[in-house]
Amino acid sequence: MEKYAAVILAAGKGTRMNEGLASPIPKVMFNLNGKPIVDWSVKLIKDAGIDRVVLVVGYKKELVENYFGDKVEYAEQAEQLGTGHAVAQAKYLLGNQCDAVIVFYGDNPLYKPETVQKLIEKFEIEKPTIAMLSVIFEDPKFWAFGRVIRDQNNEVVGITEQKDCSPEQLEIKESNTGFYIFNANWLWQNIDLLKNENVQGEYYLTDLIAMAKDQSKRIVAVTVSEETEALGINTPEQLKQAEEVLRKRAQLQN
Repeated sequence: MEKYAAVILAAGKGTRMNEGLASPIPKVMFNLNGKPIVDWSVKLIKDAGIDRVVLVVGYKKELVENYFGDKVEYAEQAEQLGTGHAVAQAKYLLGNQCDAVIVFYGDNPLYKPETVQKLIEKFEIEKPTIAMLSVIFEDPKFWAFGRVIRDQNNEVVGITEQKDCSPEQLEIKESNTGFYIFNANWLWQNIDLLKNENVQGEYYLTDLIAMAKDQSKRIVAVTVSEETEALGINTPEQLKQAEEVLRKRAQLQN
């Protein structure tokens, strides 16, 4: 049994990348500084020391599979029913195969390996059911990420999407980046219990946070080093922003 495996969600169509039209390629295959977006995500997780990687593919999956070949494994999300549903597609590959599962989005490639390693260290030391990365935004309403909700003891108790936030919650600066480490046994026991009772009719990965709390499981969060680590790529403008972030980092390393 392996200690860790990573599940990278890479099934999106990328409609917003193509002015609202059907994209000729999956979103994660758009070029980012000479490589597909998802290549940066795979490199990130391997640089952090994780060898086993499963890509959850869907739209035009053959383009992703042809690019990576046998360097990664694949699970197919034939119908896009939400992020929780996407992760569930990897259960048949990883169930009973590893101790912990890292999950994040293939279009969020800007995390630093040292940040991921920091989260892994916290997971190993504190042994929570879920460890997650969070980000402190100066202007959280602008970014519109889900807010990290903590109790009076500063323990993470949930994530509330911006559209569902109370006026007080809207002012919370700590936001969810969508990067998690799950205890594998707990994840596979609970992933099929997610419900799709929401406006979109989708199975949300974030609902696992509240589920864990309802079961009195521990959730911990580590804050990323800078806002840019948490930025996703959904539009051509955000792609340009990501290119600039990577260029600046490369300059600092040289």
